[in-house]
Amino acid sequence: MRLSDYGKRFEDWMVKVFYNYGLFLAKHQFWFLVGPLICTVLSIPGLFFLQINLDLYRLFVPTDAPVRYEFERTKDFNRLPLGDLNLIPKRNRREFDCSDASCYFPDVEMDRLRRDLEAMEDEARHDVPFGNVTSLARYRRDTNKDKEKKDRERKLVPAKNDILRFYVVHRKYDNLLQSKYLGALFQYTQDMMKVTNDYEGETWGLEDFCTKDPGASTCNNNLNLWIKHADVLFKDGKIKANPNLQLSYPVLYLFNRPKDIGNVIYGVDVKGEKNEIQGARVLTIHWFVNYPATPENNAAYYAFRQKLNKYWESIAENSDLQFIPHNDKAMDDEMLEIIKTTVPYAFPATILLTIYVLVANFSWDRTKSKPVEMCLGVWCVIFALIITFGVFFFCGAKFNPVTSTMPFLVLAVGVDDDFLMVAAWRECDRKLSPATRIALVMGDAGASITVTSFTNFFCFFLGWLMCSTPAVADFCIITAVGVFFDYLMQITFYAAVLKYSGDREDKGGLACCTGCYTKIDEDDDDVERNRAKNEAAKEKEEHIDFQHHEKTKDLPLMHRLFRDYFAPFIMNKWVRIGSLALFPIYTAFALYGCSILRVDISPVKYIRDNSPIQTFVALAGEFTHLLIILITKSSDKYIWADNVMPTFHIMNPPDLRDAGARARLNELVFRLEHTSYSIGRVSTNLWIWQYQQYLNDFPNINYTTDFYDRKNMRDFFSQLDYSQYRDKVKILDNVTNGEPCISAFSFQTSFYGLDSWDKRQSELFLWRDILKEYPDFDMFLSGIFSPFLIDQRHTIAPSSMQTIGSALAMMALISFFFLPDALSVFWMTWSLLSISMGVCGGLALLGSDLDSVSMGCIVMAIGLAVDYSVHICYRYHRSEYSTAQEKVADTLASVGWPITQAVSSTLVGLAITILVPAYLVRVFFQTVYLVNIIGMTLQNFNFLKSAKFPGLFHALIWLPQLISALDPVERVPLRERHVISKQIPHTLH
Repeated sequence: MRLSDYGKRFEDWMVKVFYNYGLFLAKHQFWFLVGPLICTVLSIPGLFFLQINLDLYRLFVPTDAPVRYEFERTKDFNRLPLGDLNLIPKRNRREFDCSDASCYFPDVEMDRLRRDLEAMEDEARHDVPFGNVTSLARYRRDTNKDKEKKDRERKLVPAKNDILRFYVVHRKYDNLLQSKYLGALFQYTQDMMKVTNDYEGETWGLEDFCTKDPGASTCNNNLNLWIKHADVLFKDGKIKANPNLQLSYPVLYLFNRPKDIGNVIYGVDVKGEKNEIQGARVLTIHWFVNYPATPENNAAYYAFRQKLNKYWESIAENSDLQFIPHNDKAMDDEMLEIIKTTVPYAFPATILLTIYVLVANFSWDRTKSKPVEMCLGVWCVIFALIITFGVFFFCGAKFNPVTSTMPFLVLAVGVDDDFLMVAAWRECDRKLSPATRIALVMGDAGASITVTSFTNFFCFFLGWLMCSTPAVADFCIITAVGVFFDYLMQITFYAAVLKYSGDREDKGGLACCTGCYTKIDEDDDDVERNRAKNEAAKEKEEHIDFQHHEKTKDLPLMHRLFRDYFAPFIMNKWVRIGSLALFPIYTAFALYGCSILRVDISPVKYIRDNSPIQTFVALAGEFTHLLIILITKSSDKYIWADNVMPTFHIMNPPDLRDAGARARLNELVFRLEHTSYSIGRVSTNLWIWQYQQYLNDFPNINYTTDFYDRKNMRDFFSQLDYSQYRDKVKILDNVTNGEPCISAFSFQTSFYGLDSWDKRQSELFLWRDILKEYPDFDMFLSGIFSPFLIDQRHTIAPSSMQTIGSALAMMALISFFFLPDALSVFWMTWSLLSISMGVCGGLALLGSDLDSVSMGCIVMAIGLAVDYSVHICYRYHRSEYSTAQEKVADTLASVGWPITQAVSSTLVGLAITILVPAYLVRVFFQTVYLVNIIGMTLQNFNFLKSAKFPGLFHALIWLPQLISALDPVERVPLRERHVISKQIPHTLH
């Protein structure tokens, strides 16, 4: 059997199935109307299980990205027990030679002295009489009880840890390491600590949220105390000589002890081999936050942060300084703001769409007017959305900023099927009964919308399977399920609405319930005439051919315009030549846009345009000064460029008693310190070197026996200067004293000058390659820039090509199954390729980049583009006319006006999203408009960049012209074609 024969049988079978389904629906229309409403009501409780995912790592890090492995290994490292150095397992004498008694027995006298000193400190602190052991014991007992009580209370409520951070810059990016700025800045921090905020009848201050010292009831400003000392150091515009202080970057040395300041100042000017600081353009002030994370406290904390922002804004108005707020959860807050900004626009979008369908479907001819029916079509989509979200939220799925655009998409696209069903209803002969008409509508439109709904569903489902970015994958799967439920609502609820409307069509359909049309009183003649009409309709229905039924002679005006005027116009010889001549021009611009489409993934894509942290992102390395302060064209970049300090973890440390093992470790560190952007040895923070220096102060130390001695290690880590290393070293408690007892440790070294994402990416890959050369250390790194960005930049291009290519190939394969006509499949696939090329090029010309958001939008564009192409190809293939021109006229008469309504309703419904000031939503808006609108304005290049390329142009002009040009019927001799034409019933012409 030939493919065309199979295609004919399959299409006829689909029409028969939907025709019989329509007859069944007409007999049980009440349940088809009520059933979906019951499902919608049952889904409403699921909406209360709403959870929002704002974790950038879980949303935007590809599932196969190396940073995911590094993140999980970091959690493994943090879960390792720190170890108790006070626990000294007994050593076996035969393991080594030692004449010192400390080798066998604990240092009881030293421990007793330490306890006595602690007791004296407690007595002095709490005014307990010296030697009053009873009072001290009682005090410690009460203190321990209070501590245990507080610990129990804290265990019930999780703690929120955050950092209140403000970046300080000069309006003209002047050097801030000057006394005139530093003194005032420190005073501002002191005053800020007194700021309070009234929230829900209570007064909240910094003391309610800050991390306090043990036993303290108020916050301190110790983290910013360096500003006060820097004020003295830079008095009179000169750096004061201080023999005990080496002010180098990113590590300063106080009494020859290193202190990391890389996360405090940025944009530094240094000189000399020691990187001595001469100036800085960005300073930071910050406070640690820790409080019980109850909903009330969280709300109060958020309001307090807003009050602090206003405080710094008032300071900025009266000074030359600017203050940019930032905290560890700032990006989370921004994405929540995107959701809170975007989702409310769904209500005005629904209103606009409802107004449009009302106007587009109202007619003074009551038998053709369907405004109320189309309004219910909008509600049909809303019901599908309620079911979708109810099911998803109940199953534990989480909402995220990318999925916040999904309701707009399903709302706008879901109404498209309503237009097709209403158009098919209007084409049916009004002499037929409503039951037969709804059956014919399902036979005509049901098969078509089944094809488009299935291709849309599979396109988004494929995007979910293949997309490695979780946020985009979530968007694809929830959209796929939304399309599926919308399809079910269309063929059940909305089909029942049309049946109910048909029962009242002579009275104006469902609009008769609103009083839009005056009631007509029927006399006896009208009753008799209607009875005769019904009897004639029944006789006609007994012999109806549901495969190729006749259309009503009284087609609506717009259908006749497409058939009698638009179709002949586009099929005119010179119009075809002119329109096809435009295609190379369109292709050239599309290819040019694709050629300039570049991978650019940066934090600015995930925050609002008017966000207060936009300036932080700019400082962090995204914008030039021209974009920040509109003063200079300098391209200096800070923060991420100035001090990048990744943490390198060694999960399988070597035996550090062995000089060869230490040399191999030093070799690794040396290679990391001598990459192109490394600051060098001055920035390395490795505990082993400091520990070796400490041991070298004791001449009797033997590395072979004493390196892992717990007493030595305990004394080392208890030193004030070395206590910073303690949490970086994990100790095993079950190892014999003196044997290798370090299960893992970490170290850091700094890098400078990474002022572009390309440099950061290449440097990161170099670090990873170096670590791979030491597999015996089992190493990985963490703390790199924004980890959700880097690996995306490396994988987004091949992942996008794979996902988009697979989507196009599968759409062609599915279309080959539903439209088993080689010509139709070929031109539909060509249309998909052309539209996808235009969308990619158009996005580039509009200023968008290739990132996870635009990749999801391109997949969405494929799903949208297939709709119009399938409707044209399916209807053209089903046409019974003998010439291509007649087929085009018949096709456009049936689907030309519904497609135009679908496009315009989509544009109207999504127009409101242009008001959302966020890149995530803007790319979504641009993609939908690129797919739907035709427009090439050649007035000037800048306006050309805003032109919207052809979804509608392909569907209504190029595709009909091309598919008719290569139609085999055009190769039939004219004499035979004339004979075939005579055999077609007149009612089909």
